[in-house]
Amino acid sequence: MESNTRILFVCPDINKPSGGIKQIYRQVDVLCKNGFNAHILHEAYRFKCTWFDNATPIVYNASVFQELNSLKQRRRRTTKEKIKYLVKNFIKFCKSFTRKNHDIELNTNDILVFPEIYGPRLAEVKTGINKVIYNQGAYQTFFGYNLNLQDTDTPYHHKDIIGVVVNSEDARQYMNLAFPKLKTYRVKYGFDSDRFSINRSKKKQICFMPRRLRSDIIQVINILKFNKVLEGWTIRPIENMNEDEVAECMKESAIFLSFNINEGFGMPPAEAMACGCIVVGYPGQGGNEIFNEKFCFPVKDRDVKAYVKTLEKVIKAYEDNPKTLLNMANNASNHILSSYSMTEEENTIIETWTRISDQNN
Repeated sequence: MESNTRILFVCPDINKPSGGIKQIYRQVDVLCKNGFNAHILHEAYRFKCTWFDNATPIVYNASVFQELNSLKQRRRRTTKEKIKYLVKNFIKFCKSFTRKNHDIELNTNDILVFPEIYGPRLAEVKTGINKVIYNQGAYQTFFGYNLNLQDTDTPYHHKDIIGVVVNSEDARQYMNLAFPKLKTYRVKYGFDSDRFSINRSKKKQICFMPRRLRSDIIQVINILKFNKVLEGWTIRPIENMNEDEVAECMKESAIFLSFNINEGFGMPPAEAMACGCIVVGYPGQGGNEIFNEKFCFPVKDRDVKAYVKTLEKVIKAYEDNPKTLLNMANNASNHILSSYSMTEEENTIIETWTRISDQNN
């Protein structure tokens, strides 16, 4: 790869736990370690994510984000939305005077990497510069699109887009179905065995991520509660925790409930398996590759009745003879930490970006 080619990962200025953002930082770290000229590209000067430890190189360019916002706003808006948009952009305009001296200059040797969340017009930003879409949420690909059969604009057909990077085999199949002519690359997630590993001392505790499918969570927990299945157990929502606290919660919990829905991959169930949890629940499409019945208890997505029945069986089996289920959990941990190791992740990142870089030169 030519030394003057920079890979710039466009990343929103959001400083709260997000697996997707951490993976963007992780990818830059791996690329830099292996001789690539890669950086995070944030909007506000001096912004960086502080909720996890990192020394990731960061550069700034507010104009990229201003163009994204401008393109996003080219639609019908209510009067209230128009006023909010004008006020927000006036504030940004005032702040821009202090930022301009810190904005890097972009050139046609660069590669801009956009998350899929920026929508159907992201390729129109900085036209003439090659771009890659890092799509960690395949089932969100068409957010912001419409049902107009004459509207055929999409960044995935734009001349500046030289590839898309995804995070699971399911996501690769999705993108190949939607855009068969586009080059699609798969980067594996890796899980750090120093953080996500088994604690042999398990509590009768059930943990879960409360942000997904809360209506299903409420139904499952309450059905079991009113049938007295959860007596002697505690439930622990994983929220407002840093990465170490999440890992510690999973390590001490006997059971993890997955409420994934339409995920590109869905990291929490894999992290829970690595920590020796008995995982029950929805694979969420992208998680199908890890929801093997040898290692966990998959439930068909959105089937609440099947979820309740499966979880009740698992709880009663654990109370009768925990050793059998803990052996399964141990095997699941070994599988995740070997098949999705940090080394495997690094290898797929290097392979992917070597191929993209060769294409860009």
